[in-house]
Amino acid sequence: MTSSPLAPLGGNAPSMLFAGELISYSTGAGLVQGFRSLGWDVAEVSIHDASITGEDRLLRAAGRLMSPFAVRAYNRAILKRAKLLQPDVMLTVKGLNILPETLYALRQQGTRVVNFYPDYKFEHTGFNERWLAHYDLVGTTKSFQVDYLARMIGAERVALVHHGYVPDLHRRRTPAGKEPHYLRDVTYIGNASPNKLAWLNRVVSALPNLSMIVVGRNWHKIAAGTPVEPFVFGHFLAGDQFARLIEHSRINLAVHHGSSGSAQGWEDKVSTRTFEIPACGGFMLHVDNDDLRSLYEPETEVGVFEDGDDLIEKIRHYLANPEQRCEIANRGHARAVPAYSLSSRAAELVELFRARLQLA
Repeated sequence: MTSSPLAPLGGNAPSMLFAGELISYSTGAGLVQGFRSLGWDVAEVSIHDASITGEDRLLRAAGRLMSPFAVRAYNRAILKRAKLLQPDVMLTVKGLNILPETLYALRQQGTRVVNFYPDYKFEHTGFNERWLAHYDLVGTTKSFQVDYLARMIGAERVALVHHGYVPDLHRRRTPAGKEPHYLRDVTYIGNASPNKLAWLNRVVSALPNLSMIVVGRNWHKIAAGTPVEPFVFGHFLAGDQFARLIEHSRINLAVHHGSSGSAQGWEDKVSTRTFEIPACGGFMLHVDNDDLRSLYEPETEVGVFEDGDDLIEKIRHYLANPEQRCEIANRGHARAVPAYSLSSRAAELVELFRARLQLA
């Protein structure tokens, strides 16, 4: 690799350019924090610097009109920063709007390009799964994608690296051994989907006297006229409010989006919530599957359920047994912290860089 003109400013630390979302609670921000803690020099190009985003409909519409210009500006910014810094690695999360020609130019200058892909599907605006063939390494968080990607781009360029939590944000506040001040019996945090609504409708119909809250985008729309509607907070929460809501809920449900939108019919087995809930000190009641069992010991570190009837039975059981619930939450926290942090995932990626990319 050609030496960076900034090389005299630093020592021999490995260097990285991160391109993507850098909001404090995001996977990208957590990974960047992790790489810096490992001694890497990291520079960033934020996707939000070249786009119009937000909650306002008119601004989002303007963003769509501007998107071709914003995408080109984003790619120019990546290449400009990379030409100046000559980083060892360019890392992105998902890689939305990073064009194949940009990846080619980065590889031509000697920068290895890596995609940490944390989604159960590839169908997104600003992304084509064929673009993954332009990466030196793809770290997927989904076990069911590994063989698919290996057939597409080669097994040596694919690895399973699980989701994680952001240590600065996803943390418990109540001292160990003390019970949190509970505000709700059951909490669900996550964006709305028909699959999630079906689970929550089952809960509300069977247990109408629960103190429950449902938090996330689009719930007001999808839950309108259903038994879940009275429990919808609706708005998105992140950061400290997100962490506190988890800790101060007796039971935190972990159910996933379902298979809608995935051309392959895939659906999540685990998600970021699988790691964030225990990290925040919350008791997690998670839909049972083999991926979860590879990470936690069921009914010892997390609660699990198999179907709707089992879910109702487990909610009743754990609400009636607070000591057992707290013991499980404490053991789940001990399992997740710090092993399942995004700082730990960054360390896993460094080992992959050494083994797969021959980076020192």
